[in-house]
Formats: sequence, C-alpha cells, structure tokens
Amino acid sequence: MNRQEYAARRGAMMKKSIEELIEALASDDLQIRFFAEMCLRDATGV
Repeated sequence: MNRQEYAARRGAMMKKSIEELIEALASDDLQIRFFAEMCLRDATGV
C-alpha cells in the first residue's frame, strides 16, 4: 500500500460512526481492523 492508498483508506474509515468502527474490529481482514482501531483512537482521543 502506498501513501496515497493509505490516506484514502484512512479518510474513508474516518467517515464511519464509532459504532461502525467497533463492528469493524471484528473483521477477518487485518487492514480493516488496523484502520478501525486507529480511527477509533483518533475519534475518542485515547
């Protein structure tokens, strides 16, 4: 994944609600879980 793909993926994930991000943590896809956790941290200030 290059820098542009990373930024696009993170930007798309940031648009999700906290509930959607929490659900994404249960995904089988490691990248989805990674971005969900990162965006949850950003959203909650943890």
